[in-house]
Amino acid sequence: MRKRQKKLKSLVSLITASIPILYLALALLIPFILNLRFAGGFSFNALVDNSSKIKFTIYQAFLSSALTALLGIPGAYLVGRTKIHPVIKKVFRVMSSIPFVLPGITMAIGFFLVFGNKGLYSQLLRLFGFNVRILYTFTAVLLGHVFYNFPLFIRIVGEAWENMDGYLIEAAKIDGASKWQVFSKVEIPVLLPAILRAFFLTYIYTFTSFSVVLILGGIKYSTLEVAIYMYSRITFDFKAASTLMLFQLLFISVIGFFTSVKRESFDKHHYQHLEKFPLWGYFFFVISTLLIFVPLIYSALSGFLDYYGNFSLTNFKMLFLEDLEYLVGTDLKSMIFYTLIIALSSTLKSVVVNMFAGYYSSKGKKLYYLVLIPAALSSVTIAFSYVFINIPVLLKLIVVHSLINLPIVFGIIETGWRNIPQSIIDAAKVDGAGTMKWVSKIAIPMMKNYIFTAFVYSFTISVGETSGTLTLAEPPITTFSVVVFRLMSSRNTEIAMALNTFYFVFVVSLFIIIEILRKEERA
Repeated sequence: MRKRQKKLKSLVSLITASIPILYLALALLIPFILNLRFAGGFSFNALVDNSSKIKFTIYQAFLSSALTALLGIPGAYLVGRTKIHPVIKKVFRVMSSIPFVLPGITMAIGFFLVFGNKGLYSQLLRLFGFNVRILYTFTAVLLGHVFYNFPLFIRIVGEAWENMDGYLIEAAKIDGASKWQVFSKVEIPVLLPAILRAFFLTYIYTFTSFSVVLILGGIKYSTLEVAIYMYSRITFDFKAASTLMLFQLLFISVIGFFTSVKRESFDKHHYQHLEKFPLWGYFFFVISTLLIFVPLIYSALSGFLDYYGNFSLTNFKMLFLEDLEYLVGTDLKSMIFYTLIIALSSTLKSVVVNMFAGYYSSKGKKLYYLVLIPAALSSVTIAFSYVFINIPVLLKLIVVHSLINLPIVFGIIETGWRNIPQSIIDAAKVDGAGTMKWVSKIAIPMMKNYIFTAFVYSFTISVGETSGTLTLAEPPITTFSVVVFRLMSSRNTEIAMALNTFYFVFVVSLFIIIEILRKEERA
Protein backbone atom coordinates (compact mmCIF):
# COMPACT_ATOMS: atom_id res chain seq x y z
CA MET A 1 0.00 0.00 0.00
CA ARG A 2 2.81 2.39 0.94
CA LYS A 3 4.71 1.53 -2.25
CA ARG A 4 1.58 2.27 -4.28
CA GLN A 5 1.12 5.64 -2.55
CA LYS A 6 4.79 6.45 -3.08
CA LYS A 7 4.53 5.61 -6.80
CA LEU A 8 1.37 7.72 -7.10
CA LYS A 9 3.08 10.63 -5.36
CA SER A 10 6.06 10.34 -7.71
CA LEU A 11 3.72 10.24 -10.71
CA VAL A 12 1.90 13.39 -9.55
CA SER A 13 5.24 15.17 -9.06
CA LEU A 14 6.39 14.08 -12.52
CA ILE A 15 3.21 15.36 -14.18
CA THR A 16 3.16 18.68 -12.32
CA ALA A 17 6.81 19.32 -13.22
CA SER A 18 6.66 18.10 -16.82
CA ILE A 19 3.78 20.37 -17.93
CA PRO A 20 5.53 23.72 -17.24
CA ILE A 21 8.88 22.33 -18.42
CA LEU A 22 7.38 21.10 -21.71
CA TYR A 23 5.51 24.36 -22.22
CA LEU A 24 8.65 26.46 -21.72
CA ALA A 25 10.66 24.16 -23.98
CA LEU A 26 8.11 24.18 -26.80
CA ALA A 27 6.93 27.78 -26.48
CA LEU A 28 10.19 29.55 -25.62
CA LEU A 29 13.41 27.55 -25.90
CA ILE A 30 12.88 25.92 -29.32
CA PRO A 31 11.57 29.10 -31.07
CA PHE A 32 14.43 31.10 -29.51
CA ILE A 33 17.10 28.69 -30.81
CA LEU A 34 15.49 28.39 -34.27
CA ASN A 35 15.26 32.16 -34.52
CA LEU A 36 18.98 32.57 -33.81
CA ARG A 37 19.75 30.02 -36.50
CA PHE A 38 17.52 31.62 -39.16
CA ALA A 39 18.64 35.15 -38.28
CA GLY A 40 22.26 34.35 -39.09
CA GLY A 41 23.84 34.17 -35.66
CA PHE A 42 26.07 36.74 -33.98
CA SER A 43 27.58 39.85 -35.60
CA PHE A 44 30.35 41.75 -33.80
CA ASN A 45 29.89 44.65 -36.23
CA ALA A 46 26.30 45.07 -35.03
CA LEU A 47 27.59 45.62 -31.49
CA VAL A 48 30.13 48.18 -32.70
CA ASP A 49 27.54 50.00 -34.83
CA ASN A 50 25.17 50.19 -31.87
CA SER A 51 27.76 50.93 -29.18
CA SER A 52 26.25 54.37 -28.52
CA LYS A 53 22.79 52.84 -27.96
CA ILE A 54 24.30 50.22 -25.64
CA LYS A 55 26.12 52.86 -23.59
CA PHE A 56 23.03 55.06 -23.44
CA THR A 57 20.78 52.16 -22.36
CA ILE A 58 23.15 51.16 -19.55
CA TYR A 59 23.59 54.79 -18.45
CA GLN A 60 19.93 55.82 -18.50
CA ALA A 61 18.88 52.63 -16.68
CA PHE A 62 21.37 53.31 -13.89
CA LEU A 63 20.43 56.98 -13.59
CA SER A 64 16.69 56.16 -13.68
CA SER A 65 17.13 53.50 -10.98
CA ALA A 66 19.18 55.83 -8.77
CA LEU A 67 16.61 58.63 -9.04
CA THR A 68 13.79 56.16 -8.36
CA ALA A 69 15.63 54.98 -5.24
CA LEU A 70 16.12 58.59 -4.08
CA LEU A 71 12.36 59.14 -4.24
CA GLY A 72 11.26 55.62 -3.32
CA ILE A 73 13.31 54.98 -0.15
CA PRO A 74 11.99 58.05 1.73
CA GLY A 75 8.48 57.05 0.66
CA ALA A 76 9.07 53.51 1.92
CA TYR A 77 10.27 54.94 5.24
CA LEU A 78 7.15 57.08 5.67
CA VAL A 79 4.88 54.13 4.89
CA GLY A 80 6.73 51.52 6.92
CA ARG A 81 8.31 53.34 9.88
CA THR A 82 6.24 56.38 10.82
CA LYS A 83 2.96 57.01 12.62
CA ILE A 84 0.93 57.90 9.57
CA HIS A 85 -2.88 57.81 9.58
CA PRO A 86 -4.06 54.35 8.37
CA VAL A 87 -6.42 55.86 5.76
CA ILE A 88 -3.69 58.14 4.34
CA LYS A 89 -1.29 55.19 4.36
CA LYS A 90 -3.78 53.01 2.48
CA VAL A 91 -4.56 55.70 -0.10
CA PHE A 92 -0.85 56.41 -0.64
CA ARG A 93 -0.08 52.72 -1.09
CA VAL A 94 -2.94 52.16 -3.54
CA MET A 95 -2.17 55.32 -5.53
CA SER A 96 1.54 54.52 -5.69
CA SER A 97 0.80 50.96 -6.84
CA ILE A 98 -1.51 51.93 -9.70
CA PRO A 99 1.30 53.00 -12.11
CA PHE A 100 2.82 49.53 -11.89
CA VAL A 101 -0.32 47.79 -13.21
CA LEU A 102 -0.78 50.26 -16.06
CA PRO A 103 1.08 50.04 -19.39
CA GLY A 104 3.89 52.43 -20.21
CA ILE A 105 1.80 54.09 -22.91
CA THR A 106 -0.86 55.06 -20.33
CA MET A 107 1.77 56.57 -18.06
CA ALA A 108 3.29 58.39 -21.03
CA ILE A 109 -0.08 60.04 -21.80
CA GLY A 110 -0.26 61.40 -18.24
CA PHE A 111 3.23 62.86 -18.62
CA PHE A 112 2.37 64.19 -22.06
CA LEU A 113 -0.56 66.16 -20.59
CA VAL A 114 1.43 67.49 -17.63
CA PHE A 115 4.93 68.08 -19.06
CA GLY A 116 4.07 68.60 -22.75
CA ASN A 117 4.38 71.97 -24.49
CA LYS A 118 0.70 72.65 -23.71
CA GLY A 119 0.85 70.71 -20.43
CA LEU A 120 -0.12 71.92 -16.97
CA TYR A 121 3.42 72.42 -15.62
CA SER A 122 4.75 73.96 -18.83
CA GLN A 123 1.98 76.57 -18.79
CA LEU A 124 2.53 77.32 -15.09
CA LEU A 125 6.26 77.82 -15.67
CA ARG A 126 5.54 80.21 -18.55
CA LEU A 127 3.44 82.36 -16.21
CA PHE A 128 6.61 82.94 -14.17
CA GLY A 129 8.71 83.64 -17.26
CA PHE A 130 10.31 80.19 -17.60
CA ASN A 131 10.04 78.79 -21.11
CA VAL A 132 11.17 75.26 -20.25
CA ARG A 133 10.76 72.40 -22.71
CA ILE A 134 10.59 69.04 -20.92
CA LEU A 135 8.90 66.70 -23.40
CA TYR A 136 11.21 64.96 -25.92
CA THR A 137 14.24 65.42 -23.68
CA PHE A 138 16.37 63.08 -21.59
CA THR A 139 14.82 64.64 -18.48
CA ALA A 140 11.37 63.50 -19.64
CA VAL A 141 12.64 59.93 -20.05
CA LEU A 142 14.11 59.93 -16.53
CA LEU A 143 10.96 61.42 -14.98
CA GLY A 144 8.82 58.87 -16.82
CA HIS A 145 10.92 56.00 -15.49
CA VAL A 146 10.82 57.34 -11.93
CA PHE A 147 7.06 57.72 -12.20
CA TYR A 148 6.62 54.20 -13.57
CA ASN A 149 8.94 52.34 -11.16
CA PHE A 150 8.41 54.34 -7.97
CA PRO A 151 5.87 51.72 -6.65
CA LEU A 152 8.56 49.01 -6.57
CA PHE A 153 10.41 50.72 -3.73
CA ILE A 154 7.21 51.55 -1.85
CA ARG A 155 6.06 47.93 -1.96
CA ILE A 156 9.34 46.00 -1.56
CA VAL A 157 11.30 48.28 0.78
CA GLY A 158 8.20 49.65 2.55
CA GLU A 159 6.98 46.17 3.49
CA ALA A 160 10.48 45.18 4.67
CA TRP A 161 10.63 48.31 6.84
CA GLU A 162 7.14 47.72 8.19
CA ASN A 163 7.93 44.13 9.16
CA MET A 164 11.28 44.91 10.79
CA ASP A 165 11.53 43.78 14.40
CA GLY A 166 11.08 46.89 16.56
CA TYR A 167 13.07 45.32 19.38
CA LEU A 168 16.26 45.62 17.29
CA ILE A 169 15.81 49.39 17.16
CA GLU A 170 14.89 49.65 20.85
CA ALA A 171 17.96 47.61 21.84
CA ALA A 172 20.24 49.90 19.81
CA LYS A 173 18.73 53.01 21.42
CA ILE A 174 19.15 51.55 24.93
CA ASP A 175 22.83 51.02 24.08
CA GLY A 176 23.10 54.75 23.39
CA ALA A 177 22.96 54.74 19.59
CA SER A 178 21.91 58.00 17.92
CA LYS A 179 19.18 58.14 15.25
CA TRP A 180 21.82 58.14 12.50
CA GLN A 181 23.65 55.17 14.06
CA VAL A 182 20.38 53.23 14.37
CA PHE A 183 19.60 53.98 10.74
CA SER A 184 23.07 53.23 9.34
CA LYS A 185 24.13 50.36 11.63
CA VAL A 186 20.82 48.55 12.25
CA GLU A 187 18.14 49.40 9.71
CA ILE A 188 20.15 49.70 6.49
CA PRO A 189 21.97 46.32 6.88
CA VAL A 190 18.61 44.59 7.50
CA LEU A 191 16.93 46.41 4.61
CA LEU A 192 19.82 46.10 2.15
CA PRO A 193 18.54 42.93 0.41
CA ALA A 194 15.14 44.57 -0.18
CA ILE A 195 16.74 47.82 -1.39
CA LEU A 196 19.06 46.00 -3.79
CA ARG A 197 16.23 43.87 -5.11
CA ALA A 198 14.05 46.93 -5.78
CA PHE A 199 17.01 48.72 -7.40
CA PHE A 200 17.94 45.85 -9.74
CA LEU A 201 14.31 45.19 -10.69
CA THR A 202 13.97 48.87 -11.55
CA TYR A 203 17.20 48.64 -13.55
CA ILE A 204 15.84 45.73 -15.59
CA TYR A 205 12.55 47.50 -16.29
CA THR A 206 14.25 50.72 -17.37
CA PHE A 207 16.92 48.85 -19.36
CA THR A 208 14.18 47.26 -21.51
CA SER A 209 12.04 50.41 -21.67
CA PHE A 210 10.17 50.90 -24.94
CA SER A 211 6.97 52.98 -25.05
CA VAL A 212 8.03 55.41 -22.30
CA VAL A 213 11.27 56.18 -24.17
CA LEU A 214 9.64 56.63 -27.58
CA ILE A 215 6.63 58.68 -26.43
CA LEU A 216 8.46 60.95 -23.95
CA GLY A 217 11.94 61.10 -25.47
CA GLY A 218 11.51 60.27 -29.12
CA ILE A 219 13.68 58.18 -31.43
CA LYS A 220 16.75 60.22 -30.40
CA TYR A 221 16.81 58.43 -27.04
CA SER A 222 16.35 54.88 -28.33
CA THR A 223 17.22 51.99 -26.03
CA LEU A 224 18.37 48.52 -27.08
CA GLU A 225 14.75 47.35 -26.92
CA VAL A 226 13.79 50.00 -29.48
CA ALA A 227 16.80 49.10 -31.66
CA ILE A 228 15.85 45.40 -31.69
CA TYR A 229 12.32 46.34 -32.73
CA MET A 230 13.59 48.68 -35.47
CA TYR A 231 15.92 46.04 -36.91
CA SER A 232 13.29 43.29 -36.85
CA ARG A 233 10.28 45.29 -38.12
CA ILE A 234 11.56 48.35 -40.01
CA THR A 235 14.94 47.56 -41.62
CA PHE A 236 14.62 43.73 -41.48
CA ASP A 237 18.26 43.34 -40.42
CA PHE A 238 17.59 40.15 -38.47
CA LYS A 239 21.26 39.41 -37.81
CA ALA A 240 21.73 42.76 -36.06
CA ALA A 241 18.47 42.23 -34.15
CA SER A 242 19.53 38.77 -32.95
CA THR A 243 22.98 40.08 -31.93
CA LEU A 244 21.51 42.86 -29.80
CA MET A 245 18.97 40.40 -28.44
CA LEU A 246 21.75 38.05 -27.27
CA PHE A 247 23.69 40.92 -25.70
CA GLN A 248 20.60 42.18 -23.90
CA LEU A 249 19.76 38.66 -22.69
CA LEU A 250 23.26 38.17 -21.27
CA PHE A 251 23.25 41.59 -19.61
CA ILE A 252 19.78 41.18 -18.07
CA SER A 253 20.66 37.67 -16.86
CA VAL A 254 23.64 39.05 -14.95
CA ILE A 255 21.50 41.80 -13.40
CA GLY A 256 18.73 39.29 -12.76
CA PHE A 257 21.13 37.20 -10.69
CA PHE A 258 21.30 40.00 -8.12
CA THR A 259 17.50 40.09 -7.82
CA SER A 260 17.34 36.36 -7.11
CA VAL A 261 19.97 36.15 -4.37
CA LYS A 262 18.75 34.97 -0.99
CA ARG A 263 16.43 37.58 0.41
CA GLU A 264 16.05 38.65 4.00
CA SER A 265 13.09 36.83 5.49
CA PHE A 266 10.67 38.95 7.50
CA ASP A 267 7.98 37.72 9.82
CA LYS A 268 5.12 39.92 10.93
CA HIS A 269 6.20 40.93 14.42
CA HIS A 270 3.73 42.00 17.09
CA TYR A 271 5.90 44.98 18.00
CA GLN A 272 6.68 47.76 15.54
CA HIS A 273 8.85 50.72 16.40
CA LEU A 274 7.15 53.67 14.70
CA GLU A 275 8.64 57.15 14.64
CA LYS A 276 6.71 60.42 14.73
CA PHE A 277 5.77 61.56 11.23
CA PRO A 278 8.58 63.98 10.23
CA LEU A 279 8.09 67.50 8.91
CA TRP A 280 9.96 66.63 5.72
CA GLY A 281 7.30 63.98 5.10
CA TYR A 282 4.81 66.71 4.14
CA PHE A 283 7.32 68.10 1.63
CA PHE A 284 7.81 64.58 0.27
CA PHE A 285 4.07 64.12 -0.23
CA VAL A 286 3.95 67.42 -2.15
CA ILE A 287 6.83 66.35 -4.44
CA SER A 288 5.43 62.84 -4.99
CA THR A 289 1.99 64.32 -5.69
CA LEU A 290 3.43 66.67 -8.32
CA LEU A 291 5.62 64.01 -9.96
CA ILE A 292 3.51 60.89 -9.54
CA PHE A 293 -0.11 61.50 -8.69
CA VAL A 294 -0.92 64.58 -10.81
CA PRO A 295 0.22 62.84 -14.06
CA LEU A 296 -1.71 59.77 -12.90
CA ILE A 297 -4.92 61.79 -12.44
CA TYR A 298 -4.41 63.55 -15.77
CA SER A 299 -3.95 60.19 -17.48
CA ALA A 300 -7.25 58.99 -16.03
CA LEU A 301 -9.05 62.18 -17.14
CA SER A 302 -7.27 62.43 -20.51
CA GLY A 303 -10.37 61.47 -22.48
CA PHE A 304 -12.18 64.54 -21.13
CA LEU A 305 -9.40 67.04 -21.94
CA ASP A 306 -8.88 68.83 -25.24
CA TYR A 307 -5.55 69.97 -26.67
CA TYR A 308 -5.49 73.01 -24.37
CA GLY A 309 -6.43 71.07 -21.21
CA ASN A 310 -10.05 72.24 -21.13
CA PHE A 311 -12.96 69.91 -20.31
CA SER A 312 -14.51 68.47 -23.47
CA LEU A 313 -16.25 65.37 -24.86
CA THR A 314 -14.70 65.88 -28.29
CA ASN A 315 -12.20 63.04 -27.81
CA PHE A 316 -14.96 60.47 -27.32
CA LYS A 317 -16.90 61.82 -30.30
CA MET A 318 -13.80 61.48 -32.47
CA LEU A 319 -13.25 57.92 -31.20
CA PHE A 320 -16.63 56.82 -32.53
CA LEU A 321 -16.78 59.06 -35.62
CA GLU A 322 -13.23 58.89 -37.03
CA ASP A 323 -12.17 56.08 -39.37
CA LEU A 324 -9.88 54.18 -37.01
CA GLU A 325 -9.07 51.61 -39.70
CA TYR A 326 -7.65 54.36 -41.91
CA LEU A 327 -5.51 55.69 -39.06
CA VAL A 328 -4.09 52.47 -37.56
CA GLY A 329 -5.23 49.61 -39.82
CA THR A 330 -8.04 48.24 -37.63
CA ASP A 331 -11.51 49.29 -36.51
CA LEU A 332 -12.77 49.66 -32.94
CA LYS A 333 -14.69 46.36 -32.89
CA SER A 334 -11.71 44.37 -34.19
CA MET A 335 -9.39 46.00 -31.67
CA ILE A 336 -11.70 45.11 -28.76
CA PHE A 337 -12.24 41.58 -30.08
CA TYR A 338 -8.56 40.73 -30.58
CA THR A 339 -7.51 42.45 -27.35
CA LEU A 340 -9.97 40.33 -25.35
CA ILE A 341 -9.18 37.09 -27.22
CA ILE A 342 -5.42 37.49 -26.77
CA ALA A 343 -5.67 38.63 -23.13
CA LEU A 344 -8.15 35.93 -22.06
CA SER A 345 -6.41 33.09 -23.93
CA SER A 346 -2.90 34.01 -22.77
CA THR A 347 -4.11 34.50 -19.20
CA LEU A 348 -5.79 31.09 -19.13
CA LYS A 349 -2.58 29.51 -20.45
CA SER A 350 -0.47 31.25 -17.80
CA VAL A 351 -2.81 30.36 -14.94
CA VAL A 352 -3.17 26.69 -15.94
CA VAL A 353 0.58 26.18 -16.47
CA ASN A 354 1.35 27.90 -13.17
CA MET A 355 -1.19 25.85 -11.23
CA PHE A 356 1.10 22.89 -11.94
CA ALA A 357 4.35 24.85 -11.58
CA GLY A 358 3.22 26.52 -8.36
CA TYR A 359 2.19 23.23 -6.76
CA TYR A 360 5.49 21.56 -7.64
CA SER A 361 7.54 24.54 -6.45
CA SER A 362 5.56 24.89 -3.20
CA LYS A 363 6.74 21.41 -2.24
CA GLY A 364 10.33 22.63 -2.16
CA LYS A 365 11.21 21.49 -5.68
CA LYS A 366 13.60 23.61 -7.75
CA LEU A 367 11.29 24.95 -10.47
CA TYR A 368 11.44 28.61 -9.44
CA TYR A 369 14.32 29.69 -11.68
CA LEU A 370 12.98 27.80 -14.69
CA VAL A 371 9.60 29.54 -14.65
CA LEU A 372 11.32 32.91 -14.21
CA ILE A 373 13.34 32.49 -17.44
CA PRO A 374 10.89 34.69 -19.42
CA ALA A 375 11.61 37.50 -16.93
CA ALA A 376 15.24 37.47 -18.14
CA LEU A 377 14.00 38.09 -21.69
CA SER A 378 12.46 41.36 -22.81
CA SER A 379 9.08 41.45 -24.53
CA VAL A 380 10.67 42.25 -27.90
CA THR A 381 13.13 39.36 -27.49
CA ILE A 382 10.35 36.85 -26.77
CA ALA A 383 8.31 38.18 -29.70
CA PHE A 384 11.33 38.23 -32.04
CA SER A 385 11.75 34.50 -31.36
CA TYR A 386 8.51 33.99 -33.32
CA VAL A 387 9.37 36.10 -36.38
CA PHE A 388 10.42 33.02 -38.38
CA ILE A 389 7.85 30.61 -36.90
CA ASN A 390 5.19 29.85 -39.51
CA ILE A 391 2.01 29.87 -37.42
CA PRO A 392 -0.97 32.31 -37.40
CA VAL A 393 -0.20 35.75 -35.95
CA LEU A 394 -3.05 35.43 -33.44
CA LEU A 395 -1.56 32.23 -32.02
CA LYS A 396 1.90 33.83 -31.88
CA LEU A 397 0.57 36.73 -29.84
CA ILE A 398 -1.34 34.47 -27.44
CA VAL A 399 1.76 32.37 -26.74
CA VAL A 400 4.06 35.40 -26.44
CA HIS A 401 1.69 37.14 -24.02
CA SER A 402 1.38 33.98 -21.91
CA LEU A 403 5.17 33.80 -21.63
CA ILE A 404 5.43 37.47 -20.66
CA ASN A 405 2.79 36.93 -17.95
CA LEU A 406 4.22 33.64 -16.70
CA PRO A 407 6.62 34.91 -13.97
CA ILE A 408 4.18 37.25 -12.18
CA VAL A 409 1.35 34.69 -12.31
CA PHE A 410 3.72 32.06 -10.92
CA GLY A 411 4.64 34.25 -7.94
CA ILE A 412 0.99 34.82 -7.00
CA ILE A 413 -0.22 31.24 -7.47
CA GLU A 414 2.79 29.67 -5.75
CA THR A 415 2.03 31.85 -2.71
CA GLY A 416 -1.52 30.50 -2.79
CA TRP A 417 -0.28 26.91 -2.78
CA ARG A 418 2.12 27.62 0.10
CA ASN A 419 -0.67 29.13 2.20
CA ILE A 420 -2.75 25.93 2.18
CA PRO A 421 -2.06 24.18 5.53
CA GLN A 422 -0.53 20.75 4.99
CA SER A 423 -2.73 19.41 7.80
CA ILE A 424 -5.87 20.06 5.70
CA ILE A 425 -4.40 18.20 2.73
CA ASP A 426 -3.33 15.29 4.96
CA ALA A 427 -6.81 15.11 6.53
CA ALA A 428 -8.42 14.97 3.08
CA LYS A 429 -6.09 12.15 2.02
CA VAL A 430 -6.84 10.22 5.23
CA ASP A 431 -10.54 10.48 4.36
CA GLY A 432 -9.77 8.82 1.04
CA ALA A 433 -9.78 11.86 -1.24
CA GLY A 434 -7.71 11.37 -4.38
CA THR A 435 -5.46 14.02 -5.87
CA MET A 436 -8.09 15.37 -8.27
CA LYS A 437 -10.72 15.48 -5.54
CA TRP A 438 -8.74 17.39 -2.90
CA VAL A 439 -7.40 19.78 -5.53
CA SER A 440 -10.89 20.56 -6.89
CA LYS A 441 -12.76 20.50 -3.56
CA ILE A 442 -10.15 21.99 -1.21
CA ALA A 443 -7.16 23.60 -2.93
CA ILE A 444 -8.91 25.61 -5.65
CA PRO A 445 -11.65 27.01 -3.34
CA MET A 446 -8.98 28.05 -0.81
CA MET A 447 -6.88 29.62 -3.59
CA LYS A 448 -9.72 31.37 -5.42
CA ASN A 449 -8.58 34.87 -4.41
CA TYR A 450 -5.00 34.14 -5.48
CA ILE A 451 -6.20 32.69 -8.79
CA PHE A 452 -8.42 35.71 -9.42
CA THR A 453 -5.60 38.11 -8.53
CA ALA A 454 -3.22 36.28 -10.87
CA PHE A 455 -5.89 36.33 -13.59
CA VAL A 456 -6.42 40.09 -13.24
CA TYR A 457 -2.70 40.92 -13.21
CA SER A 458 -2.08 38.70 -16.22
CA PHE A 459 -5.07 40.13 -18.08
CA THR A 460 -4.08 43.76 -17.48
CA ILE A 461 -0.44 43.10 -18.41
CA SER A 462 -1.59 41.44 -21.64
CA VAL A 463 -3.95 44.29 -22.58
CA GLY A 464 -1.22 46.84 -21.89
CA GLU A 465 1.68 44.95 -23.51
CA THR A 466 3.12 47.10 -26.29
CA SER A 467 6.63 46.28 -27.54
CA GLY A 468 6.23 42.53 -28.07
CA THR A 469 2.84 42.99 -29.73
CA LEU A 470 4.22 45.68 -32.06
CA THR A 471 6.94 43.27 -33.16
CA LEU A 472 4.44 40.66 -34.39
CA ALA A 473 1.05 42.35 -34.88
CA GLU A 474 -0.34 42.74 -38.39
CA PRO A 475 -3.62 44.61 -39.08
CA PRO A 476 -6.41 43.89 -38.38
CA ILE A 477 -4.97 41.71 -35.59
CA THR A 478 -3.82 44.18 -32.98
CA THR A 479 -4.49 45.19 -29.38
CA PHE A 480 -5.48 48.24 -27.36
CA SER A 481 -1.95 49.28 -26.40
CA VAL A 482 -0.65 49.07 -29.97
CA VAL A 483 -3.57 51.14 -31.27
CA VAL A 484 -2.96 53.82 -28.60
CA PHE A 485 0.79 53.79 -29.34
CA ARG A 486 0.21 54.20 -33.09
CA LEU A 487 -2.32 56.97 -32.50
CA MET A 488 0.12 58.83 -30.23
CA SER A 489 2.98 58.30 -32.71
CA SER A 490 0.87 59.73 -35.57
CA ARG A 491 -0.21 62.70 -33.38
CA ASN A 492 -3.85 61.56 -33.20
CA THR A 493 -3.71 62.15 -29.47
CA GLU A 494 -7.41 62.91 -28.96
CA ILE A 495 -8.58 59.40 -29.90
CA ALA A 496 -5.67 57.84 -27.99
CA MET A 497 -6.66 59.71 -24.84
CA ALA A 498 -10.31 58.66 -25.13
CA LEU A 499 -9.26 55.00 -25.36
CA ASN A 500 -6.84 55.51 -22.49
CA THR A 501 -9.58 56.77 -20.15
CA PHE A 502 -11.74 53.70 -20.84
CA TYR A 503 -8.78 51.44 -20.12
CA PHE A 504 -7.75 53.36 -17.01
CA VAL A 505 -11.21 53.04 -15.43
CA PHE A 506 -11.29 49.34 -16.30
CA VAL A 507 -7.87 48.56 -14.79
CA VAL A 508 -8.36 50.64 -11.64
CA SER A 509 -11.73 48.93 -11.04
CA LEU A 510 -10.03 45.53 -11.21
CA PHE A 511 -7.23 46.77 -8.96
CA ILE A 512 -9.74 47.92 -6.33
CA ILE A 513 -11.38 44.48 -6.42
CA ILE A 514 -7.97 42.89 -5.80
CA GLU A 515 -7.39 45.14 -2.79
CA ILE A 516 -10.83 44.17 -1.40
CA LEU A 517 -10.01 40.48 -1.85
CA ARG A 518 -6.66 40.96 -0.08
CA LYS A 519 -8.46 42.59 2.82
CA GLU A 520 -10.88 39.63 3.02
CA GLU A 521 -7.93 37.21 2.84
CA ARG A 522 -6.19 38.92 5.77
CA ALA A 523 -9.45 38.99 7.75
